[in-house]
Amino acid sequence: MKKTIRIFLLKNNLYYRIRYSFFFRIYQLLFKRTDIAKERNEILFYKSFLPSCNLIFDIGAYDGHKTKAFLSIAEKVVSCEPDAASFKILKTRFRNKKKRVVIENKAVAEADDEKKFLIHHPGSAFNTLSEKWKTTLENDSIEKWNEKILFSEETIIPCTTLDSLIRKFGRPDFIKIDVEGYEEAVLKGLSQPVRFISFEGLFPDYFIELHNCINRIEYLCTNATYNIAAYEKLLLPAFVKKNELFNWLAENPVMHLEIIVNMK
Repeated sequence: MKKTIRIFLLKNNLYYRIRYSFFFRIYQLLFKRTDIAKERNEILFYKSFLPSCNLIFDIGAYDGHKTKAFLSIAEKVVSCEPDAASFKILKTRFRNKKKRVVIENKAVAEADDEKKFLIHHPGSAFNTLSEKWKTTLENDSIEKWNEKILFSEETIIPCTTLDSLIRKFGRPDFIKIDVEGYEEAVLKGLSQPVRFISFEGLFPDYFIELHNCINRIEYLCTNATYNIAAYEKLLLPAFVKKNELFNWLAENPVMHLEIIVNMK
């Protein structure tokens, strides 16, 4: 019955208007306490290293759960999402916060251009600009992702750069990058330091790209320090230099991690 109702609401463009409404929030507070706890943990995680600030860039915003968390920390969030289905969700979810949330239906890359977007399915968190990501996921065993991943289509999408976003909106205090294997290219489009940056990593598949991302950060800021996060928790007791970061990774391989960068 629930599935039938969901399909009906989706077909009539009502599902996400209800899902992100005041009344559904009341329902969550009463009957979905685990959802509320998850949201609070996400906010607490970011507040553990990020002070209240003016502007955050959410690169690869997906369904907006990170953007929502960032609204508890920043006055304004710029959310970039190239996927058409996810962009539509973002527009609906933040329809009443247009002064604080700016949504760009673009990918972020190393240049202002157009690129081929590889689609697992519309709205999938696996959609990417990275050919290597597509190949890696399609070749991986089902045990890693709990499903067989196949990319079904592709389309051409507009791209911008972090530098272009900064020219348009100002320099952010924090940039979150989650772009399914395309993080290195995104950082190539940044030519100036930003106080905090985070980017995703898949270990060991993207170890070389992780090195390249760190080298790019070091080029922008020679005294940058780093931490590692997984499951919304910092794994190191303090931010460390590049060599200490890689020493820790060599001894404690984490398959899916987030690198937090502090550019002092």
